Amino acid sequence: GTGSGSLSHALIRTVAPTGHLYTVEFHQQRAEKAREEFREHGVEHLVTVTNQDVCKNGFGVSNIADAVFLDIPSPWEAIGHAKSALKAEGGRICSFSPCIEQVQRTCLAMEEYGFTEINTLEILLRVYNVRTISLQIPDLGKAAEDNSSTSFDSSNPSNQGSPCANLQQGTVQFKSGVPLREMVGHTGYLTFATKS
Repeated sequence: GTGSGSLSHALIRTVAPTGHLYTVEFHQQRAEKAREEFREHGVEHLVTVTNQDVCKNGFGVSNIADAVFLDIPSPWEAIGHAKSALKAEGGRICSFSPCIEQVQRTCLAMEEYGFTEINTLEILLRVYNVRTISLQIPDLGKAAEDNSSTSFDSSNPSNQGSPCANLQQGTVQFKSGVPLREMVGHTGYLTFATKS
């Protein structure tokens, strides 16, 4: 699925100047808009946009693709056509799906069509806030006189930056990464496989 054409632009930059991108979009208006943008951006010679249903009609090419990327609602229905589009030997396929049930069906189809090295990774973005945390030093049963007999001297400038400098207050400060309490959005999965 070409969609807005953002990924297509990235792929064009990757294959240029000698490669060629074939992109297929189900919706006619999106396909026309993508063609128009590729023309405006001066990359139309590096891309062919086709308006059709890849699940029913395939990609319009056979035995020429080094790789296929699927971003469609039912990628398992396009695996056979993807295999036909890939070069006779080798070639990689990648499928993006937002739901694990889609991934499961896609993996089964990949196995059925003889793809190997099938693996999936989750692409969850998780933001952490880095902040200073103060924790109390636990009482481990040492007597007060044991603390006074240590060689630590808080007036010594070389000890000011160490965690022990806070022993007088009974706390230690350190940096910690804390995830956000709420995360807007959802995850997604990338499934990769190799044509055997």
